[in-house]
Amino acid sequence: PSIRPSPDPLDPTPTSVATPSPTIGPFPPGIPTTYGPDAAPEDVPPEALIPGDAIPTGEWFAFTDTGVTILIAWAEPGEDVTRLPRGIAVWRHAGSMPHWRLVSGRTHRASAGVVEIQVTTADVTGDDSDDAIVLEGTSGSGACGTWFVLELRSLERIFDRALCDARVEPAPAGSSGLVLTESVYREGDSHCCPSALRQTALGWTGSRWRVTDRTETSA
Repeated sequence: PSIRPSPDPLDPTPTSVATPSPTIGPFPPGIPTTYGPDAAPEDVPPEALIPGDAIPTGEWFAFTDTGVTILIAWAEPGEDVTRLPRGIAVWRHAGSMPHWRLVSGRTHRASAGVVEIQVTTADVTGDDSDDAIVLEGTSGSGACGTWFVLELRSLERIFDRALCDARVEPAPAGSSGLVLTESVYREGDSHCCPSALRQTALGWTGSRWRVTDRTETSA
């Protein structure tokens, strides 16, 4: 299925951003789809969860009411070490054999320019179940990349935005939601020196993100 960008999260009007996951089958070629042993997440060999010739570049654990989840990122060999094929997969624990099963996967060709994949797991929707904030970073001085939030129970993207000079983080401990921090450039600003930093707090209503707070401070 095609993926539509989420509406502007800075719009104070609640807007629906949940979209079907783009990563449910066919799974990326070469990746295993099951791992049999009933091993704890930290005891599952990362190499067993990624394509055979790939190198793991990051691993994260999440806890949901549908099972313990492993998210794992990898890079594949390529001619240019600065532009490698990359991917990320979501594995979920099951109560019966095989105990670990691939539920979602996403890959990028070297030409896509993705140079890193980073994940933060936290409950950002307030349902007592972890979600995943994923950064697919691209090269360049603007620290650009695609940020998306994967709701790990439904495997839906509930936030999806291409950003530069910005970051998306969980709300402070004890609360749910997202915090979007962006550099604010005004006429005459050089790239090194934005005029201000804008922080926007977003809360999840169950189907939409709503702006709950916005502050701007001099950089």
